[in-house]
Amino acid sequence: MTIHQTITAAATPAEQRFLDLYASVCDRLPGAGVPAVRAWREEALDAFAALGVPHRRVEAWKYTDLRALMTAVHPLGGLDAGARADVDASIGRALANIDSYRAVFAGGKFRPDLSTIQGAPGISFTPLCAKLKSEADAAATLAALSLPKGDVVAALSTAFATSGALISIAPGKKLDKPIHLIVIASCEANAYALRHAIKLGDGAEASIIETHVGAGASQAWSYTALDIGKGAALKHARLTQSAAALHLASAKVTLGERAVYEPTHAAIGGALTRSEGTIHFTGPNARATYNAAILARGHSHVDFTLVVDHAAPHCESRELVKAVLDDRAKGVFQGKVAVQRGAQKTDGKQMANALLLSNDAEFDSKPELEIFADDVVCGHGATAGQLDEDLMFYLRARGIPEAQARALLIAAFVGAALDTIDNEGLHTALDEKVAAWLAAK
Repeated sequence: MTIHQTITAAATPAEQRFLDLYASVCDRLPGAGVPAVRAWREEALDAFAALGVPHRRVEAWKYTDLRALMTAVHPLGGLDAGARADVDASIGRALANIDSYRAVFAGGKFRPDLSTIQGAPGISFTPLCAKLKSEADAAATLAALSLPKGDVVAALSTAFATSGALISIAPGKKLDKPIHLIVIASCEANAYALRHAIKLGDGAEASIIETHVGAGASQAWSYTALDIGKGAALKHARLTQSAAALHLASAKVTLGERAVYEPTHAAIGGALTRSEGTIHFTGPNARATYNAAILARGHSHVDFTLVVDHAAPHCESRELVKAVLDDRAKGVFQGKVAVQRGAQKTDGKQMANALLLSNDAEFDSKPELEIFADDVVCGHGATAGQLDEDLMFYLRARGIPEAQARALLIAAFVGAALDTIDNEGLHTALDEKVAAWLAAK
């Protein structure tokens, strides 16, 4: 008997919603007839049942009480015929027109008719659901899809996954254009779950863009395992945008020797967005530079939680988060830098800055350093404040209207995190998203 079966009677209503949902869909999930796949999913559900739905007494979820914020679970989407999707209308023409190898997931399903990644040189791509259909394919695939301990979002994403992207980039391959992973939650009455695994071979160089959009009050949760090989380099941009949707994402990134990882995350709106990740240095002389931006108003709640685990010497990490919060919006950044024994010559720094446009807006920052080596350079900081009145006066004195002056200062503030993007098409698209958010007030 599995754990989730034994604790059902003692489960809180928050956990019971998920357990009931699984019971209603388990026979319809991809690979339901393959014993290894069923066992893989139920192991993940057991992990979720043991952890429970996080609440404010769970330290990692102190500022994002999921039990209170997620009072209902929608029916699972992606089990029936693929939903209709218009990529241009969903994510915007500027993002849709970026020259890329595109992989589109709409309504919980891979859409080959909207994708261009199939057969791309140097890229092995398979939707997860295709690998779960037979015992032979599933055995090889599931062996590489381990479940991280203590990760509720990863457990849910695995138990309910209807598909996901399995991507491998050949060693030494330098992609001529980015991979664009587009995820569209197409029905506001559904929940969607995806499980991704991406691997860069030694010496490979690539860029990945992720665009996640939610329809209405849709719900989505996903987990991504990202393995960056020795001497490989990855630029990774991730945009989450919605008006009233719930989006939970988790990622585990592993860096080999001399690997370079440059992620940029942006969240615009959304009822609840939580993006948590772990960057794990396994080889020396690797580097990670994390930049993130939050734009939220109304009652939006956006939480970026990041753990940077230095387990190898001579590695460098940088984290910069910029948050712009208006009305009663709440932003959270929890950033932990852990330096393990033996990880000498570590250089780790983090900074979080919040711009509060309303007296009711809230920003919670929890920087942490956990150091077990004695030859390191580590530091952290956090600030929160309002628009600089002197700068506003300077712009107004030169004939710039107040609304335009505010927009210029806010765009410059956010730009410190987003200007690191060197893809011109992506940079233009994000500038348009920021301008649209500013103009919507």
